[in-house]
Amino acid sequence: MENKKINFRKRFIFLTWIILSALLFPEILPAQRITADAMVIKAAPVWKQELGELVLGQPFLQAESAVLAGSEGSIKSFYMLGTPLWSFDAQEAATPYVARSYEGASYVCNNAGIFKAINRVGRELWRLNLGKPINFSPVVGWDGRVFIPLDSQVFCRTAAGTALWSKDLGSPMASAPILDHAGSFVTVLQNRDFVKLNQFSVEERIRLDQMPTLIISLKSKSQESYVVLYQNGDAEKITYNEKGNRGRKLTRGSFPSLGAVPAAAASRDDNFAVTLRDGRVQMRDLSGRILWTGNSHETAEERGSANLDKSRAYMVFDERGIYVVSTRGATGFAEDGRRRFIHKIPEANSLPSFSDEGVLYVCGKDKILYTYKLDEKPRTVKRSKYYGHEPDGSYGMGNPPPSPWSTDSRRFHDDQQDIMFDMIEKAINSGQLGENEPTYVAYMMEMIYFYQNDPKYSRVRPLVKPIQRIALIRLLGRIGSRETVPFLWNMFDKDEEPAIKAACAEAIGKIGVDPDGGSFYSYNYLLAANNPNRDPQLLLSATSSIAAICRFSGPPLSGEGIMLLRFLSNLPWPPASIKAQIKNELDALFREGLDKVMN
Repeated sequence: MENKKINFRKRFIFLTWIILSALLFPEILPAQRITADAMVIKAAPVWKQELGELVLGQPFLQAESAVLAGSEGSIKSFYMLGTPLWSFDAQEAATPYVARSYEGASYVCNNAGIFKAINRVGRELWRLNLGKPINFSPVVGWDGRVFIPLDSQVFCRTAAGTALWSKDLGSPMASAPILDHAGSFVTVLQNRDFVKLNQFSVEERIRLDQMPTLIISLKSKSQESYVVLYQNGDAEKITYNEKGNRGRKLTRGSFPSLGAVPAAAASRDDNFAVTLRDGRVQMRDLSGRILWTGNSHETAEERGSANLDKSRAYMVFDERGIYVVSTRGATGFAEDGRRRFIHKIPEANSLPSFSDEGVLYVCGKDKILYTYKLDEKPRTVKRSKYYGHEPDGSYGMGNPPPSPWSTDSRRFHDDQQDIMFDMIEKAINSGQLGENEPTYVAYMMEMIYFYQNDPKYSRVRPLVKPIQRIALIRLLGRIGSRETVPFLWNMFDKDEEPAIKAACAEAIGKIGVDPDGGSFYSYNYLLAANNPNRDPQLLLSATSSIAAICRFSGPPLSGEGIMLLRFLSNLPWPPASIKAQIKNELDALFREGLDKVMN
């Protein structure tokens, strides 16, 4: 009887401790117990984490996780449910200008000017010595390429770090660059030039009369345009005409004044919302007509400051609605202007961020990261199986227009192929591929897959020999657009030549990015019992490709890659030396923490 009383008392104490811990110290409970759906909308934080340092700049959100740049030089990442993911020492202290890719890779720069790419487990992928630190965040393009701004220069690199082009704009950038609705890099220079630089370095510019404070990108069915907002409340419209003469595609036009100082803005298609300094929010259409006006948490009527600065506010506008975020809270509106919620917080040390999952990330002056669940309305845009929402568009690199050589039968002559190969290789080696990229990619695809729809194709005397196709496949991999990956794994699937398959696998590994994991489905072919190509070199190429994708993209895709490598290591037919190399690759991935599950 006495033992039963003791056991009951122990259970009572234990349950009491659990309940009190949940009420008083929710941050010490396992983050795994929280799910996105279970995050209840309430004033209290869902979870919080001690950071040990202040945060510079905004938390950068992507792929259900956040990356923070600390004041003492570290870069930290947290999963949306509270689990610390990794900490990276940027050395020489990191700048607050961070960007993240669709797959969740992070791009940071330290005060010594060393620009680095970091994967989802905090491992460095590649680096670039810029000589001085950047003062604006990099911009990530639709196919994974990275635009790096530095004073008057823009450097464009592939996701794997290969130089595509660089350009000196002639005057330092004065405003933070944005990615517009066409996937171009847009900024304003100190000489007041408005500049649009597309993914292939093609430039359009127009001189403004005064320096704008905000740039808004708009896109309707008929035209692409921008609204530039000025500190005095004036506004101007810049229209882009694709059919115009080069160098004259941008034109200026009048636009209704805001009548107040703008603090933040965001757009969706041909509508935009702007938050004014007094905390009011306006929704406007392409013509500048006011659709509605509402009060955010920053208005005097809501006991806000009514004195917003553009460095202390930003906006999100997507299919869920419009969100105004400041260092003192957040307000959510439906697209028709109905105010859905107001949430106030103690003054944050830096600008908070609002995620696709409806979570607000706040870095406090007490060196603690707080998260608040503010909205249960989910995003409805398509997202990948493994990562976040897909890019807004495509650069067309997966299916480019016909090359200038597509109808020239001389392109199949060996000497002409040698000339073209040398020309493309020289352009890639120079780091100035630039405007030639789409035509070179089209040419290579045409030559690699020359026998498509050709009833007279002969494997005995092919128009493009296997060794020539392999060389072109390797060049395509160096150009590094994620949009070419489906072409490569389709070639892997369809081509009967093991050496061509191996080259495709090598190229995919060189590109390093395959967010949908399509290449893994192709590599499963090697596991088939009736696989006719039991080629050790092909197996090694696939192994290296899988490992490269795992390293770039990290969990959860790397978990599937590791599982596939395990199956490959147990195949009965490869020589012992090949199996040993696969095992070495597996061991390296485990050492790098790529087997971890994010939760």
